[in-house]
Formats: sequence, structure tokens, C-alpha cells
Amino acid sequence: MTEICILPDFSTAQAAKIAERLYNLRGTLKVLNGERDLNYLLQTKNGAYVFKIANQDEPYGMLECQHQVLQRLKADKVMPRQASSLESVNGRVIEIITSDRGIHHYCRILNYVEGQLLSGINHPSPELLDDLGKTLAQLDLSLQGFTHEALDRPLLWNLSDVLATLERFKPLLASDDQRNLIEYFETHFRDCILPLTRYLREGVIHNDANDNNVLIAGDQASEQRITSIIDFGDMVNSWIAVEPAVAAAYAMLATENPLDAAVAIIKGYHSQLALNETEISVLFDFICMRLCLSVCICAYQRSIEPDNEYLSISEQPAWNLLEKLRSIEPEFAANIFRQACGVRT
Repeated sequence: MTEICILPDFSTAQAAKIAERLYNLRGTLKVLNGERDLNYLLQTKNGAYVFKIANQDEPYGMLECQHQVLQRLKADKVMPRQASSLESVNGRVIEIITSDRGIHHYCRILNYVEGQLLSGINHPSPELLDDLGKTLAQLDLSLQGFTHEALDRPLLWNLSDVLATLERFKPLLASDDQRNLIEYFETHFRDCILPLTRYLREGVIHNDANDNNVLIAGDQASEQRITSIIDFGDMVNSWIAVEPAVAAAYAMLATENPLDAAVAIIKGYHSQLALNETEISVLFDFICMRLCLSVCICAYQRSIEPDNEYLSISEQPAWNLLEKLRSIEPEFAANIFRQACGVRT
């Protein structure tokens, strides 16, 4: 199982020299947030780029896989704005560099995709969340049939391994109340949902449509639309129903009526890539288990990097949401989702 990685050890000045040497790009660099990689916004006189230095454990194959996926999505015109890789002066889209400590890292440069982060919208409209669901479904449709050996890798954020991951990290939680809350959702998932997963369709999914990975355009709420989904580092071959569930889990944070946010995303997704009755019936539990994963992995991340505030950006809202969701009967939520999708049992 992939562990939390320490960020690469390069200064901004070093990164600037690497970008100029390998990509012939000169400009100012600004550090961007990142869980596993060192990311910079590179502003040049001819445009903006994202310079990414991967952690030392990131395999070449996964970066190659991301490049191929971006090419495929661009060819299929899935999103209005699409990141793509820039070739180096050597004609490669992935280069290898070495830190002062002698550690090898892969690096690459993508064009910077303009847009406002969804996280900057206090109350996303149902129409915007519906559009997010549609965009994710179109993304997943484009990736149907796509394969790459790098996707067969251990990943903490893979919902297929959720029970093992929670069991491993629960001891790091701050209180018995938190552990009891996680175990409540674990029990229902294990007893009622896990037996159904054999009937779920699988495919390559983005797996991380949180509001910091979604770009929008439009100033007025009525005009706002999804323009791009970014950061494909957590791609995985999994149950396709995980895709709208992950997006819904993050959209539900800090909302007064969390099920309404989930409904908008699920309805949009279903309109483009129809979910069957079994897939709809597991969505609520997938949402809850993603949130459980989030808080437990956060506890682990904090034990490794206590000073990295980005790692726990959504921790307290996730706990608050889990408390709300505990009071909702899973079958009640499933019926709401069925009704939104027009699916009868």
C-alpha cells in the first residue's frame, strides 16, 4: 500500500534553473499545494505553466499513464480546457533530475489551465454540481477500454481496499468517539455493501474530484460551468460508481443540506453514464467510506508531516459531515438517489 511521501527536496531557485535547462522556460515560480509532488506555477512572458517534480517513489509508468490519459481526453474534447504535457529540449515529456542528496526524481511541465477553483465558490449552484457530474461521466466514458499496467498499483485512496486502510489507521485517531463513528460506517459497508460489489461495473476513473481539482468559468452563478478537471495522480481502475461518490463527498462538506449536493452530482453523472440500480444503491455508503478514508489518512499524514497544513484542509468539515450522515438511514438516501435518477426498484 502506497505510503505518504515526503515532498522532493528542491529549492525554488533550483527548480527555476531546471525548468530553464530542460524546457527552455524562464520566469517566476510560485509554490502550489501538493500532497505527494512538488508543484510550481511558472509564469513566463509567453504564458503560464505548471512544473511538477514527482516524489522519489513515483514510478515512471504512472506519469506515462497520466500523459496518455490527458492525450486521450484532449482528443475526445471531454473538457473545454485541458492540460497537456510540454516536451523538453530533449523531446521527452518526462525527464529525470537529481537532488543535492543524490535522489532521483521525475519531472514534467504542463500548460497552466486557467479557471477559478470550485473551492472558491461558497455555495455552488445545483446546476454547477450537475455539470460536474456530467463532466466526470464524460471523462469516464472517454476512458472506457483504456488500460495501463501502472494503474495496477497499491493506493491509499483506492476504495477497493478501504476496510484494510481504515483498520490500519484507526488507532491514530484522537478519540474513542471518532473511532466509534468510523466503525459505524465500516460495519454497514462490510455487511451490506461489500457483497454487492461483485455486481458493479469497473473502469478507469479520476478518483479525486475534490473542489481543489475542479476548475470553473463564469462570474454569475447562472453562468458558471465546469471547464476542467485537474490532477490525475490518484487515477485508479475501480468501480465506476466511486467517481460520482467521491465528487459528492467533497461537495457535501460544509453544506446545510448535504444530500441535495449529492443529488445534483449524481443526477448529472447518471444523465451521461447511466448507473444501474445496484450502483445507485451503494452510492451513499461509498460517500461515507470516502469521508472515513479522508479523516483516517489525514491522521496518518499528520503523524508523518505535522507542519503540512494542506494535508488536513478538509479534516474538521469531514468529521462534521460524518456526524450528519450517521443520522441518515442508508436506504433513505438510496431512495432519494434512485428518484433523482428516475430509477425504480
